[in-house]
Amino acid sequence: MLDSLEIIKEAKNQTGLSNFGNPLFLEGFEVLIKSINQEADLNEIGLGAQQQRLTGILINLLRIEEAFDKNPEILSEEIESPVVIVGLPRTGSTMTHRLLASDPNHTAMLWWEGRYPAMLEGESRGNPIDRMEMGKAEVEAVMQASPDALTIHPWDYKGADEEILLLEHTFFSTVPESFMRLPTYSKWVESQDHIHAYSQLKRMLQYLQWQNPGRENKRWVLKSPHHLGFIDKLLLIFPDSKVIQTHRDPHKTVPSFCSMCANLFEPISNSYDKNEIGHHWAHKLAKVLNHCMNVSNANKENFLNLEFNKMIKDPILEMTEVYEFIGEDFTDQAENAMNAWKEENQHEMGAHQYSLEEFGLAKSFIEDNFNEYINQYIK
Repeated sequence: MLDSLEIIKEAKNQTGLSNFGNPLFLEGFEVLIKSINQEADLNEIGLGAQQQRLTGILINLLRIEEAFDKNPEILSEEIESPVVIVGLPRTGSTMTHRLLASDPNHTAMLWWEGRYPAMLEGESRGNPIDRMEMGKAEVEAVMQASPDALTIHPWDYKGADEEILLLEHTFFSTVPESFMRLPTYSKWVESQDHIHAYSQLKRMLQYLQWQNPGRENKRWVLKSPHHLGFIDKLLLIFPDSKVIQTHRDPHKTVPSFCSMCANLFEPISNSYDKNEIGHHWAHKLAKVLNHCMNVSNANKENFLNLEFNKMIKDPILEMTEVYEFIGEDFTDQAENAMNAWKEENQHEMGAHQYSLEEFGLAKSFIEDNFNEYINQYIK
């Protein structure tokens, strides 16, 4: 069993700090702990991992607040017109993200930064070597626990990755339910006003930008399927965002997402039900895709649509359209950087096997629940 008071005490002991900042995180933290204890059926490895992960998140919160207290100028960092990529896994969103992030004029959150966003005691700005090593060790541990993980997502501790790892620090994110059974926590997260989470995300991006002086004057490229469900809130906090939606037939993307979750459940759970994972995520993904579609239809100037098949066939050609949309020149420097990234990352991730039936889903469910989405973007 996890003990919330014990985790809070441990985070304070490890840092010698006591200010967590906005107390809004506390309710979500408590709901999550209760949900883990009563619903997740974690094994000993899983419980130990969650104890460590939650302690680490609270340690980050304490250190982040200390940084803001000591350096109020962080709040004056400008995050101008970020490029935001939204789409389900297996839609080309990761490739789009990492190609755009390879342009020297752009910047993105790296995986190790998402897990360890707070500077360590004694760390100087621009020299995060210890946190990078912590991130590297964690990715290696994931690969060891789940050898199939690489066939589903290209894990790279120093690669551009999803800010949902930053949003996890608000306890308003869907990260925990992607690897544990947490129906109560999931319902709680859905019932919250996510304007708070996106306000906090902006603060954390300002902090990451301030930490690394080399990021000045670079444009942020953000990416996460999580944003699909809250794109209206993201646009309220970043009204000048340019949003790129990546599209692929949900008959393929939905079971792929469920497969990724099942792969993450397996090493830490005593038991899990693939049909339950399928039911939970298929309904949730239909809801968030339809939400984003409605918001994009009402804000067409903020959105660009990219088709998976075109991106896979000729990503550089698609980038010419992307750069026109984001209002930048597609320079030789950008193209060369992208070709170099492609060259380095052309290794085959391996065949990722999955099917709708494996997760108790029928084709008719996809056709009924994703009907408008399929008609607008796929057909």
